[in-house]
Amino acid sequence: MAKIYGHRPLLARCLAAVAPVCAMVSGTALAVVDSSGSLKQSVSGYRDSAGQERSKLGLDANIKLGSSSLSLGLTRERIVDQAWQENKYLKELYGQGERINDGLNLLAGYTVAKLTDIRVAASYSSDDVVETQVAGAGASQWMLHETLQASLDLTRTMVSRPGYEILDYDATVLAAPPRMDSTAVSAGLRHLSTPTTMTLATVTLSSSNDRPLARYYHLGVRQYVPFLSGAIHAAAYRGLNRGGLSTATLYGEVDSWTGDLAWVQEAGTATQIRIGWRVYQEKEVGRAYGDVTQFGSDLWSVNLVHEISAGNSLLAGRPLSLETGFARYMSNEGLTATTANFGLAGKF
Repeated sequence: MAKIYGHRPLLARCLAAVAPVCAMVSGTALAVVDSSGSLKQSVSGYRDSAGQERSKLGLDANIKLGSSSLSLGLTRERIVDQAWQENKYLKELYGQGERINDGLNLLAGYTVAKLTDIRVAASYSSDDVVETQVAGAGASQWMLHETLQASLDLTRTMVSRPGYEILDYDATVLAAPPRMDSTAVSAGLRHLSTPTTMTLATVTLSSSNDRPLARYYHLGVRQYVPFLSGAIHAAAYRGLNRGGLSTATLYGEVDSWTGDLAWVQEAGTATQIRIGWRVYQEKEVGRAYGDVTQFGSDLWSVNLVHEISAGNSLLAGRPLSLETGFARYMSNEGLTATTANFGLAGKF
């Protein structure tokens, strides 16, 4: 299958990421603890060997009033592609190597009797060429003496962009629709097996107007080790997006595996360190002649969160939280990338 990008189509990367994202979002509560709200500012950077650089600025506000919670996020990302003139997609859609993407995220939640969580979410992003709108709703329920939580989430995504065509290997013209609509349903279970062990499972079905039905499966476990004051997080993801392909899609059938392994260490009472490794394997079968492409990548990451007590805070006695992280990405296609992020949050 002809490739849009030098290493891998962006849409394909997004598709491969749906399962882990759905699994992490399903049943997740707002991160506002022991306070009525928090405000966080973050910056991050990305650079890869293909000549792309990204810098992102984010601002997040969380407010909790009784059983209700509200989270608002604003982002601005600057993307620079040094080799854009060699990229047909970037040349036709953007006509330049630099673009700005602005985003808005909104999440509202309500808790009933401390056992039932109801949430709605919406997001919007645009770089003046590609526009993405996402809306979702979900609910979670604790059962069996608060040892089992079941969740159900529905997400609707709409992506609008100028039409784009490529010529496949069999001389067939492939044209992505100017508007991509997809609907995803995710059902999950979270089980507190022991006081120190939690198991998680999620199944996601995603239907799109330019792809066959996609199926994603997630299974994970989190085990706390008291004598080490740390926990191991392990998860496996399976993604299947196979079936008859039309000329409205720009890449082939996808069969993927993802494995996550991380150690979370408490360093004293105020510091937490997370060291993680993610491995991704994918087989793509082309539409034209059934040619098989093998793709694989590794991602290593280190993250640190440090709580600064109110007595040492610069915000009029309010507690602060410092977050920083670093990650290194490598693929079997020779692409390497480095990311770094820094965040500062204050509670009020």
